[in-house]
Amino acid sequence: MRRLFALLGVLALVAAFGAAACGGSDEEKTNTTGAVSLEQDDFYFQPTNLTGEVGKPLQVSLKNEGKTSHTFTIDSLNIDQVLKPDETMTVTVTPKAGGDLPFYCRFHKASNGMQGTITVSGSSGAGATSPSATKSTSGGGSGY
Repeated sequence: MRRLFALLGVLALVAAFGAAACGGSDEEKTNTTGAVSLEQDDFYFQPTNLTGEVGKPLQVSLKNEGKTSHTFTIDSLNIDQVLKPDETMTVTVTPKAGGDLPFYCRFHKASNGMQGTITVSGSSGAGATSPSATKSTSGGGSGY
């Protein structure tokens, strides 16, 4: 009888750990408000969907992992930052209105679909943001 209970206990533990290990999802994750990391590579953004809130700063930490230059561009906010290979930069955006803010790489949007969206929740007056950017270089490389 003890053996049966011991075996059942071990099986229960194995099942619990197995369920916890398989709890992930293959769906692309959406980064939330506050501070987010956005990887640029040849030729995509990861993740492609970010979220923000009206009136709250969203700090987007960019890292160009690619072998060519890329941009982080949001037309409606007059943001157009170029990152060379291995460069990092933080762009702070404070949305003034709810809705979708498309971002893209000016060099590779049309040919490679390098684009994404910041979904802004809440509503407020019209207008865009006061963007700021801080650039740091951790490496270098050739341009476009």
